[in-house]
Formats: sequence, structure tokens, C-alpha cells
Amino acid sequence: MQKPKEEIRRAILRAAEEEFYKEGFKGGSMRRIAAKAGISPGNIYGYFGGKTQLFEEVVRPAIEGVKEALRTPYRCRYQGVLREVTRQIAATFDENRIPILILAYHADGSPYEGIDGILSREIARRVYRELLPNLPAEKRSRLLAEMIGQALLRGMLEMFAAPREQQEMEQALESFLELMCGMIGCKTESVDSLNNAG
Repeated sequence: MQKPKEEIRRAILRAAEEEFYKEGFKGGSMRRIAAKAGISPGNIYGYFGGKTQLFEEVVRPAIEGVKEALRTPYRCRYQGVLREVTRQIAATFDENRIPILILAYHADGSPYEGIDGILSREIARRVYRELLPNLPAEKRSRLLAEMIGQALLRGMLEMFAAPREQQEMEQALESFLELMCGMIGCKTESVDSLNNAG
């Protein structure tokens, strides 16, 4: 009995994710992917136009999730929003752990080579626009924003490289963002409440 097409497609994507994670885009083999999926090498092209299209399909949910996380409004003085941002980032990385790591560390030679630089620049742009205005004018700089963006992205990637509980990730991210906010002069609702109570 022949397997349904959607089942074969999912088997190809699972095999491709494993192959790209182990071998990267450059070293990934369509022949090995086909073998892991239990189909002939020629049959894989009935589902995907080639290695680039297959790679794009593997990483697409991760890219969409990261873009959505980056679109989340960030207003660090509101504790609820800070928690929502960390929850969304942690959930995105948790749901797409392997594809995100493929993008970050195994995309050489693919159309997504260098995407980590694009992401850190996007984070830096938001930091400059949304966080640094809380600093005195003479201390604001694009270099500082770039350093924070790179530190945040690198830290997240290192944290997510090893499987962790989502709650642990959320707590670490929230603490990082709270620390960052405190360092640049933002106040969270909880800090405001303490100050008002005193």
C-alpha cells in the first residue's frame, strides 16, 4: 500500500531537518534525505524543486516565528508586556529550536547565510528606537544598540542550543531584559509600585 503524499512530504521534511542540522546546507545530501525518508532520490523532486527549496521549507516556520516575536511591542516600563515578550520569544524558540539553530549555525551557502546578522541588526534597531531614549542623549549610540542586539541574540542562541524547559528560558530572558532595562534607566511597574509605596 502506497503512503499518502502528505505523509511522504512530512517524512522528507523531518529527514531534511535532521540532515541540515547535522551536515548544514552545504554538506546536506538530497540522496541521504531521500534514504532517511524512505523514498528514491528522484522521487524527492516530485515534492520539492531542489535543496534550496527544501531548506527554505524546513526553516520557514522558524523565520515566521522570529519575525512575529520581533514585531511584538516592547515597552519595558510595563511588566506585563515584558513578560509577554519573553513568553513569546521562549515559545518561538521552543517550538522551532532545530530550525532556528540550523539558520544560526548551518545556513552557509544557503540564501539565509548571514541571517543572524540581519536579526541582530533588527534587534539593535528596536533597542535604539525603544530603549535607548531612556538614556541621557550623550550616552545614546548606535554602537551601544548593536552591542545589546548582538549580546541578546548570541545569548538566546547559546541558551537554546541545549534543550531546556520553556519556563527556565522565560525566566532567564525576563531577567536579562529586566537587567537591561534597569541598566538603561527604565522602570518596571513593580519598581514603580515600590517607589510609590515609599
